[in-house]
Amino acid sequence: MTPPASFYFHVPFCTGRCAYCAFHSGPPPTPETLSAYLDSLARAFDAFSPAPLPCATLYFGGGTPGLLGPDGFRRWHSLFIGPRLIPQPGFEWSVELHPAGVTLPLLQTLRELGATRVSIGVQALHDPTLLALNRRHTADDARRAIALARDHFTNTGIDLIAGLPGITPRRWQATLGEIIRWDLSHISAYTLSIEPGTPLARAPAPPSDGLDEMALASRTFAAAGLTRYETSNFALPGRECRHNLAYWQGLDYLGLGPGAASRLGLRRLTPREETLTPLDDALERTLTRLRTARGFSPARAARRHPLLTPLLPAWTRLLHRFRAHGLLTEPSPGTFAPTPRGHEVADALIRELLAAAETAPGRI
Repeated sequence: MTPPASFYFHVPFCTGRCAYCAFHSGPPPTPETLSAYLDSLARAFDAFSPAPLPCATLYFGGGTPGLLGPDGFRRWHSLFIGPRLIPQPGFEWSVELHPAGVTLPLLQTLRELGATRVSIGVQALHDPTLLALNRRHTADDARRAIALARDHFTNTGIDLIAGLPGITPRRWQATLGEIIRWDLSHISAYTLSIEPGTPLARAPAPPSDGLDEMALASRTFAAAGLTRYETSNFALPGRECRHNLAYWQGLDYLGLGPGAASRLGLRRLTPREETLTPLDDALERTLTRLRTARGFSPARAARRHPLLTPLLPAWTRLLHRFRAHGLLTEPSPGTFAPTPRGHEVADALIRELLAAAETAPGRI
């Protein structure tokens, strides 16, 4: 198996749990728990590979990665960059940051160590909504964090949630207008996912599905020059997150940390390990491409994964039907990419292609 070139580090520390969050997280670290966490990352890597590995992309997610602080990031860097990971030409290192935790020393340290992009979890610019979500920052905190980050990183992005309770259409439009004025290089905009067991799942009234809000966001971002390169992600040309593209293009990646996932050959670790069949592996690595602007070519997929060849007739019929309904375009012969409406139902399209794979003649 070729070693992965993309690495994800899950930072399991947080100052509190947001109302929609179902991720693995715990309280902010003490010096002792921070040291133990970093040592555990090193041990986990060594169990996977006794030698350093080339690294094309690196991503810190959470939890709240900024809680590592300047000293924690310096210690991590001494453990990994060189001894365990060897950055390759064009190396991309992304760090997620909470608005309230963006400080000048932290940004200076990340830049000195070689981080190349930051993504700040703005989510909304309406203080009552942020309070109801237990976000632990204000709209002004977000504005300050963005201004400070852009002074240190030309590649600064944000996360934004569409369809939040309390965000009226007029307020959403104002939010989008302000965000455009920030002149960001990347925006991740998601419809709200209601996870079982979270406080938001117990709310008396379900929130909007966010589709109208996402449609307006897509038009607004496009007018500002940001391309929707994946269903939930918009970027200026050349500023796409290559780490996340690795997921959608079906490449292997190694995740380290208590809530991290990995994809290694036929193995999926979430952190529970399961071994996929060769066909299920090929399907999983292939169909996520339908969420991307680059699109999905059944013929190329079959060349990469010959097991998919028997599915081509059924898939081709389905894809042309989706195109006839305005859900897909065909930017080049035999390659299909989502339209704005197609992005709204991308997961449903993928489910139909998977269902066709279950029933197609000659399925292996």
